[in-house]
Amino acid sequence: MVGAGHPEIPQAEPPKANADAGAEAGLCGLDFDPRLYPEQDPVASQMPGTDKAISYRNALKEALIDIDPRAHRAMIEELQASGVPMQTLAIHLFSPVAARLGDQWCDDEIDFMLVAVASTRLSMIINHLSHLSIQRTQSQDDRPVRRVLLARTGKAAHTIGVAIVASCFREMGWVVDGGVDTELDDTIHKRLSNTPYHLLGISVGQVDQVEECTRTIRRIHATPAPRRLKIAVGGPAVLANPDAFNRIGADIVAQSALQVVSYADSIRA
Repeated sequence: MVGAGHPEIPQAEPPKANADAGAEAGLCGLDFDPRLYPEQDPVASQMPGTDKAISYRNALKEALIDIDPRAHRAMIEELQASGVPMQTLAIHLFSPVAARLGDQWCDDEIDFMLVAVASTRLSMIINHLSHLSIQRTQSQDDRPVRRVLLARTGKAAHTIGVAIVASCFREMGWVVDGGVDTELDDTIHKRLSNTPYHLLGISVGQVDQVEECTRTIRRIHATPAPRRLKIAVGGPAVLANPDAFNRIGADIVAQSALQVVSYADSIRA
């Protein structure tokens, strides 16, 4: 996204016009941007606390770029006291704010340092609230155990989306392994062979990594396992050109956290 917004920087990516066309193709059939306005999705609009989460968007964005660190610390306390479920905050607050910050960076409305600080602060907020969510769900022993392994390709440098998806799964009672520090390499196959995961989520940074994802998925499908592992792909590359990932063997090509969470909810232990 950032590369597309700065054509003066040499890129291995397609030029801006092609990237924009890919993004528009990803929104084919929709009359709204699911990154910025998930509340316009009929399913997302029914999530508990939606209106309250939306009301925090401007305040959170300002707190993330405020020079005074007390602003985002106060926001943590306010969100913690709000009673809004973590999954609703992830879909209706954290994802749209992160997308808006990315758009402003591409449009040169805010500089790199502000985005870097904002991303770090947003990660802190997500991790803090997600930890509290884990403490709540640990007491719900009657839930069937479902496990997800989250990984990213080597070029997926911006990992807020992975943290947001992880927080959603924890809120749903899933056991979450991997995350922003787990790359898509040979260790993934070792982890899959040692643990009976229900879902593998892959965040893809660049469209030219589609072949890497295809090889990984084919290798997983060729490996005998007691159950068929479900595979979801998402991330910046999928948003830019979802059609490139439609025939690589993934069970879902997700263009938003809501899509992958909705799909995961149908997976039984």
